[in-house]
Amino acid sequence: MAGLQVAPAAAPTPPQPANPARMLGRQPTLRDRLDSVGHDLQHRLEPLLSAADIAVGEMANFLDTPAAVEEALSEQRPLEVPPSPAAAAGPPSGAEARQAAAAEAQLVRAAGVWVDPQKIMLQDKLAFVLGVCNVVVTAFWVGRWPETYHHFWLLKDVLLFSLRFLVYRKSGMHYMMFEYCYFGNALGLYHLFLRPDSAFLRRFAFAVMSGPLMWSIIAMRNSLVFHDGDKLTTLMMHASPALSAWCMRWHPQPEWTAGMQAAQLAEWNSATWLQMAVVPAALNVGWAVAYFLLIFVFFNKRIQERGYQNMFTAMVTRPSARKSALARLVLSAPRRLQPVTYLAMHTFASWLSLLPTKIWFDHYWAHTAITAAVLLVSVWNGASFYFRVFARKMMREQAQREAAAADGKKAA
Repeated sequence: MAGLQVAPAAAPTPPQPANPARMLGRQPTLRDRLDSVGHDLQHRLEPLLSAADIAVGEMANFLDTPAAVEEALSEQRPLEVPPSPAAAAGPPSGAEARQAAAAEAQLVRAAGVWVDPQKIMLQDKLAFVLGVCNVVVTAFWVGRWPETYHHFWLLKDVLLFSLRFLVYRKSGMHYMMFEYCYFGNALGLYHLFLRPDSAFLRRFAFAVMSGPLMWSIIAMRNSLVFHDGDKLTTLMMHASPALSAWCMRWHPQPEWTAGMQAAQLAEWNSATWLQMAVVPAALNVGWAVAYFLLIFVFFNKRIQERGYQNMFTAMVTRPSARKSALARLVLSAPRRLQPVTYLAMHTFASWLSLLPTKIWFDHYWAHTAITAAVLLVSVWNGASFYFRVFARKMMREQAQREAAAADGKKAA
């Protein structure tokens, strides 16, 4: 017994985090693995995203609603005019005193422009002026230089999408910018600026631009409302690609086909039903898969916790959207399958819009007529918006006049 040795006790094993799949006695599924990867990615990106939130939020204060502007300005200290070197050295002369007084008055007037609620209307006025100018410049550009219209399109995309991101980020709506139409814009610009000689990309981009993007004007009821920057941006996102598809098909730049053989040029200007109605659907399928992973797997927890909006919540789960046939159909599916149902319907509708694109590609007048008709629908929607607003205002004023007349009769 004296030679018997007792083995040292093993160190206690630290408790391992519970694995739901192991606790249930099954192997982790692909969804479990994706959820684990998504949570880990979110944990690593959280500090960076939080820092970006603060920086972008400060920039968006001056591009959001008047209330946000007033809130930002209310935190500013009163304006102070720094003394000039001459003033610091001694009493100012008469001319220097007048210059200092003029500078101070100018700063006070500038501050008054920002904090006066009446001046906030300037934002709507500027949007109206820019909206009218956009229509005029677009019509002139397409008529005068149709082969270069995509340059104007790129300028509008960069400017309006940047402003939209800042405003949407402030409102928690920035995940809406993962929508299919933004990828369609990127595809069209990539083809026109980097690979305009590619026959494959020419057909692919034309089908997307004159199919799902153009028909979104009708499906989403885009409206030509000049004073509303968000409505103008949404219309531009769909109308500019449709116009660029018309320009690039019927007014290509000579440099695009320079050096092509006759057979290459014939292929560049031809298309089959398969090439126009089936192959471009790959973009929508790829987008649907990426969208599902980003919105409903990787960033789903972040979106839910912070109450961020995306197109699924806007068109399906929002209380005011539940009355639509689309929302009722999606909500009739089991809860876990509702995102898949929504994306499947989106993909199917996009594919339907691709079916007639070969007709637009082959026939000039058919393409011109359908493009003009769809753009005219946006003008009609804008007219309906304006006159609906004006009609309500007129009815309200008429009711006030009738009430005032009735009160006058009673007083008499």
